[in-house]
Amino acid sequence: MLLFEKLLEKDIEKIVDWFPDFSVEQIKTFLSEEQNIAFVARLDGEIIGLIYGYSLTRMEDASPQFFIYSVDIHDAHQNKGYGQRFIKFVLDWAKENGYCECFVLTNKDNPAACRAYEKAGMEHSETDCERMYVAEFMR
Repeated sequence: MLLFEKLLEKDIEKIVDWFPDFSVEQIKTFLSEEQNIAFVARLDGEIIGLIYGYSLTRMEDASPQFFIYSVDIHDAHQNKGYGQRFIKFVLDWAKENGYCECFVLTNKDNPAACRAYEKAGMEHSETDCERMYVAEFMR
């Protein structure tokens, strides 16, 4: 069974095992800031994915934006639609929690990421090397 949820403290060790560049302390520090948010994807109880990002306050109105900084699906579980479903979960979470939009940057030379964002319902604007995908919600 595929399940998506916020990263729990009990899962931090598993994330560090998967991402050796992260330390337990770094993740705890990240999560201690209210605007920093991380989610995990679980398949039959095993963590197979991580999305983390930032809640951004806008000056022009009170509606926050959610910036997805990183989307990772474990290599063994890529190209199975899990990433697209995980992104859709985060978009739904953002919409339900009052965000006016959710966005992510990627390189246009990353077709797997581009497909996942598009299949999740995001649209993009394009520069020479990066794409910004945005999902705007009703205000």
